[in-house]
Amino acid sequence: MGASKHLSNDLKTKIIQHHGLGEGYKKLSQRFKLSVSTVRNIVRNWKTTGTVLVKARSGRPRKISERQRRRMVRTVTVNPQTSSKDLQHQLAADGVTVHRSTIQRTLHKEMLYGRVMRKKPFLCTRHKRGPLRYAKAHLDKPASFWNKVLWTDETKIELFGHNQGRYAWRKKNTAFQEKHLLPTVKFGGGSIMLWGCVSSAGTGNLVKVEGRMDSSQYQQILENNVQESVTKLKLRRGWIFQQDNDPKHCSKSTKAFMQRNKYNILEWPSQSPDLNIIENVWCALKRAVHARKPSNLTELEMICREEWSKIPPTRIQTLRSRITEVTKTILSSNN
Repeated sequence: MGASKHLSNDLKTKIIQHHGLGEGYKKLSQRFKLSVSTVRNIVRNWKTTGTVLVKARSGRPRKISERQRRRMVRTVTVNPQTSSKDLQHQLAADGVTVHRSTIQRTLHKEMLYGRVMRKKPFLCTRHKRGPLRYAKAHLDKPASFWNKVLWTDETKIELFGHNQGRYAWRKKNTAFQEKHLLPTVKFGGGSIMLWGCVSSAGTGNLVKVEGRMDSSQYQQILENNVQESVTKLKLRRGWIFQQDNDPKHCSKSTKAFMQRNKYNILEWPSQSPDLNIIENVWCALKRAVHARKPSNLTELEMICREEWSKIPPTRIQTLRSRITEVTKTILSSNN
């Protein structure tokens, strides 16, 4: 059975006007080319309600009651990892059978949406106290302080390792056509380890780490590159050296090396990569490198050096504002 024809309010009003002038149902049906029953219903409704407007319909009753809705919201607020399937089982225990999409729509109306959880390093109580102390000590540091910091870190860049999350426009049932496939290679097709440093003035040296880095090799890299980078970046007297708490950075021999060379070390809390602006620089470097699709490790290293030299100082200066924002977040979350 097809859907009934919707009649405009203007047409209904004309039917009522002509009926008021004494025209009967049959004559009205001929005039407006409608069935007699349709004309009769319009007139009857007008006599009953005093209007030609259609009353709002109540629609299908909701399966999820107001009380059950509040319980669902409370459940996902207390435990955000509750799945729609878990909620479906809770409602089933009350004798309510609904599809998971109904549960999701109900939660969407409460501005609750399922999202992939962000990952962060696991922090024990000791780890949490470190960033808090750091935040209190460095929140009000002026720009002149941060301009003297030389940020350092290591990263691994895989030859084919940045391909996750690519999208392609395709039609249904064409997922396995070659142009829609993303080639993968075991273990990323090989990788290189890099050490680098940056400051507000730009990028310093970038060094390929040969083999597995230990304390001795780390100290050799510092000896060959730190002072050269400080000179290149024109860091003022009293410049500050930043590094994370990797074991080779904190070994007795490395600490002795830094004392001999009079390094001014920035106190660094454990498990705090979000405080180091070079992490964002690495991310930008990897995107730029893999956009050029290197075909072998030699080409990968060459492209890394080229893209590293292209990173503008303004990019690093913009990232520096993250330090203040992250520091404020640490303080506010501990109040």
